Amino acid sequence: MKARVAASVVLAVGVVLGTAGCNLIAPQDTTKIQQPTAFGQEGMVGDVDIRNAYLVADGDAVSLVATFVNDGTSGATMSIQPNASSSDTTNLLVPSGAPTVVGPDQHVQWSGLDAAPGSLLPVFFTYGDKTGVKINLPVLTGDFQVNSTLTPTPVATETPAG
Repeated sequence: MKARVAASVVLAVGVVLGTAGCNLIAPQDTTKIQQPTAFGQEGMVGDVDIRNAYLVADGDAVSLVATFVNDGTSGATMSIQPNASSSDTTNLLVPSGAPTVVGPDQHVQWSGLDAAPGSLLPVFFTYGDKTGVKINLPVLTGDFQVNSTLTPTPVATETPAG
């Protein structure tokens, strides 16, 4: 009789350990918090987070779409440079507190870049004396409905009178 009780206890302990043992050695995905992004890439320079950054192309022109969040106590002037070989740097003021959204209302765009849709274009972000970060941003088109209003605006050119 005691042997049956002991066998039942051993069997019960074995079942419990067998079914719960996976949690002891398997990594828990719920302990890894990751920011979901729609299209873009993430990065960080000093106190400034770069969120969901990507490019929308139209011909040889591209426009940046991103959200910048400055967790610092003072504003930062972010320098943004496409391609390491490009001398075309854009400065963007990122005040502390509220997010700065680039794309719908505030435009950052470049032209003359070799940025085919579907490719990745390296863009360098830095400010002040902080170590910058290079992020390979995906190049999309305005074909997606969400990007249809984010394409670069054409630059006006003068036609010679003649």
